[in-house]
Amino acid sequence: MLSVWSITFECCNLWGWGRNLEKPSVRIRIIHLLWSLIPWAMVAGLVVFIVFMGRYLAEEQGRLAEAKTSAIKKEVPAVRVITLSLKSHRLEDKINLPGEVKAYEDLRVKAEVKGQVIELHVEEGQYVKKGQILARLDDRDYRSRLARIEAGYKLAQLDRARVAALAKKKFTAESKLDEASARFNELGAQLKEAKLALERTTIVAPISGRLNELIAKQGELLDANQEVAQILQIDKVKVAVGVPESDVAAVFDLEKANVVIAALENRRVVGKKIFLARQPRTLARLYDLELIVPNPDGKILPGMFAQVELVKKVYPQALSVPLYAVIIQGDDRFVYIEKEGKAYKKPVDLGFLTGWQVQVKSGLNPEDRVIVVGHRFLDNDQPVKVIKNVNTPEEIFES
Repeated sequence: MLSVWSITFECCNLWGWGRNLEKPSVRIRIIHLLWSLIPWAMVAGLVVFIVFMGRYLAEEQGRLAEAKTSAIKKEVPAVRVITLSLKSHRLEDKINLPGEVKAYEDLRVKAEVKGQVIELHVEEGQYVKKGQILARLDDRDYRSRLARIEAGYKLAQLDRARVAALAKKKFTAESKLDEASARFNELGAQLKEAKLALERTTIVAPISGRLNELIAKQGELLDANQEVAQILQIDKVKVAVGVPESDVAAVFDLEKANVVIAALENRRVVGKKIFLARQPRTLARLYDLELIVPNPDGKILPGMFAQVELVKKVYPQALSVPLYAVIIQGDDRFVYIEKEGKAYKKPVDLGFLTGWQVQVKSGLNPEDRVIVVGHRFLDNDQPVKVIKNVNTPEEIFES
């Protein structure tokens, strides 16, 4: 390819200017230099033009996007929402466990001696007091035995007195007195035993309570240790509940717990702890917990199911929001709050769940107005219209 100088030289020869020219002059050299710089100047200018246009287009695109966003915001109407004003309140971290009602005392009364039932003094279902007669057994054999032993006892008493008098005067050996005394003491023991056996033919209630079942029948011959009746003490009852291993530490210092009896229209009573097992009773790792519950009207019956509320920890000043107000996206949990007519996204750190409320450990402050209705349709910094503000979640459903 011919250089600029070659082209210039040929042109000079063509016109007769450079027939005797052997070496380019200064002017020619300058022209040569300028011609060599023209392509680079054109490239530099093109680069500058491209950079300028790129910046201009970027700025223009940003301006258009901003104008478009502003136009969209102006076109989108404010979302109608309901807000909840947060207030610090007492919050309990508690668990609900199923339990079973048991009689405070479930006693099976048994016959202590053998005999035929000749009288029944009570009926099933009635309330009996401690010491009240339940039944009588035929006591004729026991009375005869008692009379025979009493006669022998009196004779042994007289015999011991005579031998003692003779021994005092040295008319008989001391061994005779010992024999008479032993006989007297033996019959005395038999006399006490016979009186006790006669007393036991009258069967009495060892505790006060409700006669749940009368097992013995009129005319039935009972053996010793045979069941006669069942007495339930239910003026107070026990509620037994199995506490999981993960929660047993929380009930060590427990004194009271709320108990709900579903069968009695969800009656709520307070139970006092009386026992906590130190060993699980099943492979499920449940530890037995027993609560005593007053039952003055006797309507809480053994066998009923109960719901026991065990409070693990109390937070005197806590914040909570309805669970449905929290939006979960992956690992993010956040709510929207309303401020000056706009919705703002607030990440939150949640704690335990109680009912349909969840504790807010951080992220919100008292008096924040959390959007609890309409929050599913919001974006950050979006206009909202508060149609109702409530202080408690229950007010949302009030007209």
